[in-house]
Amino acid sequence: MPVVELNVDRSLVCPNFDGYKLSFDPVPVLRQEIDVNPMRLEPHQNQYSLLHVELFARHNLLTSDPWLRHHSYYINGRHELVQCIYDPQSGRPRGQRVVCTIDYRDQGDGYQHLAGDYNYSVCFVSERFCVICDGMTSYHLLDTGDRSRSGLETWQRITRAPVDPGSEHRGFVLYDARLDVVQERKQISLLAGHVARRDHNVGKEDGQTHVHYMDLTWGRWTQALASGEWSYSVCQRLETTGSLHYCAFEPRAESLILASNREVQTHEQRLAADDAAVVAAAAAAAAAAASSDVQHQNGHSNEHSFSWTQTDDDVLIRFQTPATPSRNDFTIRCTNSTVLVQYLEQNLLSGDLYSHVDVDLTTWTMEADGLQLTLVKAEHLHWPRLLALEDSAMPDEADKDEESAAVVDPPLPIPNLEDPIEECDLGLPDEEIKMVRFNLPSGTITHTIFLGSTPLLFSATLRPGFPAAFATRQGVDASVWLQMYQPSRPDEWSVRHEGQLHAFGYVQASKEQRKFTVCCPDLEYVAICESQRHVLVYRPRHDSADGLRKRNGPPVTVGKQNLISLDYGIGEILGVTTANNLITILTNFNLIHLQV
Repeated sequence: MPVVELNVDRSLVCPNFDGYKLSFDPVPVLRQEIDVNPMRLEPHQNQYSLLHVELFARHNLLTSDPWLRHHSYYINGRHELVQCIYDPQSGRPRGQRVVCTIDYRDQGDGYQHLAGDYNYSVCFVSERFCVICDGMTSYHLLDTGDRSRSGLETWQRITRAPVDPGSEHRGFVLYDARLDVVQERKQISLLAGHVARRDHNVGKEDGQTHVHYMDLTWGRWTQALASGEWSYSVCQRLETTGSLHYCAFEPRAESLILASNREVQTHEQRLAADDAAVVAAAAAAAAAAASSDVQHQNGHSNEHSFSWTQTDDDVLIRFQTPATPSRNDFTIRCTNSTVLVQYLEQNLLSGDLYSHVDVDLTTWTMEADGLQLTLVKAEHLHWPRLLALEDSAMPDEADKDEESAAVVDPPLPIPNLEDPIEECDLGLPDEEIKMVRFNLPSGTITHTIFLGSTPLLFSATLRPGFPAAFATRQGVDASVWLQMYQPSRPDEWSVRHEGQLHAFGYVQASKEQRKFTVCCPDLEYVAICESQRHVLVYRPRHDSADGLRKRNGPPVTVGKQNLISLDYGIGEILGVTTANNLITILTNFNLIHLQV
């Protein structure tokens, strides 16, 4: 499987960037009242998993039109799609208007969402088509007409289709939708997700009886050439138990790009992996039982056991034997890093110790029920385990040969050893985030990008009709990447370094109250919205700090930071969109435009 590298374009990196300077310049804030509050659903009491929390908390209820960035949309409590237009010529917002009412009365649920349903998802796939997922079970395809005109006509629903006709799941969120023309036929590819739960049949020793996972449904609408009617079908189903950090179709929608901290598999691959794990566990149990029988037949009892405790200075190991032993029954050999204890030529303990001990101070005494061995630590360290190897038995010759042949990669060095390591540099513990390219015709993963343990900073649509860009942390900066697709060579796939947000990697890591992170299409600014009131705007390309320069160095570049505090009465921030020099924010009671 090819591994794709993230190659940084050095021309986009600013080595002389010296941080952001807080600006006290006023930012105009335009506030609009909302007639009907936005529709927002909270998780049900049974939706308590981390995947549920991420799905509801990260949901942006305000959607931008990629073809008309100053147009934003949201669903209100009456299931109406409301259009909000900002006029850049006059610098004022226009009146809000309802462009469509979602037909939700045919769901058979008492004309309303049920507890546990998801929020609406809206996605524009072209200049004339819009897809809405109602958060329950259905997609709606709308003909918007010419959205650049400010007429009063309403949008028409073309067709409606269930997200997954063969599934009993209720509650879906639309992650991505894309329109392509293939062989002169229009097709709309859609990906929806549902947090499901299944029994945990493998590895129940951890006490977990079930596991939550993200069930992804890859569907497709296809328009017939003769009649013009749309038909819907499910192409593939994918699963992952991890968080979904990024999801986007590539052009022509033959492959899907996903980023997660767990493996992404098809339903059949997951079932095969579970079956293999069950078979392996059964084989291991049978081998252990057979070994126990052989030991009993040879007169060796499994009752020989040991326990160990430790202090800051010593390690105390106790061995129990079934009968009253004598000193001559034991053979003990210790070095500063290994230990071997035998009873009547049977190994009770053998292997490499977790850390070094002082051999001269090692003592052992006989007890009424066995042996007590005392090891004195060479260093005052806490031992998480007694032996360096997980298995207490010494490896056989084959294992030694394999270990000697194995090449252990050294840890990666810190790029600049003079810079102190901060907590945000370490990433998430025991996490490995990968971005994979799943190809539909082959049904396999064809390319992988290893992203380390730091999650993606954000994703954003920079150009209409293109897949969403994603931002990773590169040192202290944030690097923005865009997919590269070549129709003449569909087996190749890579990403291009699109832009650099200087020092924003450290900036975002320090904002623990952030809810949304967004950037404008030309990457002139990036904004962080908190749940309540505060919006922070960062402009990496601001000025040269009035000629300020480091000693014996080039001039220093300084960015600009704005802190915008909104009124208390606006409510919680529910969504945000960006355009050039404009940030539109949706709250519980208002629509706010920031002229940045």
